[in-house]
Amino acid sequence: FVSQQDLETGMSPLMAASKAGHKALVQQLLDCGAPWNAVDREGKCAGNYATDAQHWEIVNLLVDWGTRAELILGELQRCSGDRSGSSGRDTATKPDYLQQSLTYNQDGTALLDADQDAVMMEWERPIMKAHVQIMLADNNEDKRPKRVLNVGFGMGIIDTIIQEQDYAPVTQHAIIEAHPDVYRKMIHDGWDQKPNVTIHHGRWQDILPQLAANNVEFDAIFFDTYAEHAFDMEDFHTQMTTILAKPNGIYSFFNGLAPDNLFFHGVACNVIQLQLGKLGLDSEFLTCQIQVQNINNDKVWQGIRRKYWHNRDVYYLPRVTWNQEFLGRKSKAMQGTSDHVESMDTTEDHSSPVKRQRTLG
Repeated sequence: FVSQQDLETGMSPLMAASKAGHKALVQQLLDCGAPWNAVDREGKCAGNYATDAQHWEIVNLLVDWGTRAELILGELQRCSGDRSGSSGRDTATKPDYLQQSLTYNQDGTALLDADQDAVMMEWERPIMKAHVQIMLADNNEDKRPKRVLNVGFGMGIIDTIIQEQDYAPVTQHAIIEAHPDVYRKMIHDGWDQKPNVTIHHGRWQDILPQLAANNVEFDAIFFDTYAEHAFDMEDFHTQMTTILAKPNGIYSFFNGLAPDNLFFHGVACNVIQLQLGKLGLDSEFLTCQIQVQNINNDKVWQGIRRKYWHNRDVYYLPRVTWNQEFLGRKSKAMQGTSDHVESMDTTEDHSSPVKRQRTLG
């Protein structure tokens, strides 16, 4: 019964209870096995109904339930080697991406893969400007020099902004790009000749250990790869901590998690927040108004097989920094030993991404 859905509308008991605001019934249905992420004919889940009705206690209950479910499922998938996604988070995973031929469309506004899916599009530029502002301008009124790493060049949007910005002088600008077609375009456009730019052609899985082995650190790191699994991002975060400068390094990533559904997006952000917290990192998701002309116009997506941004005018921009208490505890653990350092988890409460927001100017 708890999993049944109306044949015409797709409405489930959990959706109805969430919409009506019956928290006790929502909890009982979840305990009895009602799927938290089932969707109706309009693509709405129980969390969407609770959000629309402003039943915030139920929203929080469903977010916490979905987060736990995703973490447990992720561990089970890792143990079994299963890389099929859930909540729509991995629908764009393409293991053969590096073997595909990429093309830039005629007006240079999109980079497309062999399936005519967009790897990157020009409309993302305002978002990338906000990322650069967060990474280079925050807490840097005296314009201290920065060492920057970008993982995933694509159309070079964020790297161009980094080169042109005046928030801080960039003494080291490293770029990791794995796809051979993009790398050839980078060389053709002279990126290997730009000041302080170092191009690492290859997979980040191979490049990051080399950087760590050479004791290379970065003050700002940005991650925007394509067609990878959620596990790859989780692995990147683990490796990234070896090269993110302490104590003031800043990390961010293109937040395209679960783009089809805002509630699933929030759960996915919550999962990332908890995973980063275990690595000693604090995360907040800043509200960024997307002011892109005709972003929802079909012409913008003409020739694109799959739309990856769905009628939302708010972008939740991740800002990730070291937890200073974690660094202090780790420093104390290192005192008196040179051979062994215990790993330590943070125990601070990490609030939901939609609860900690700051509007970007």
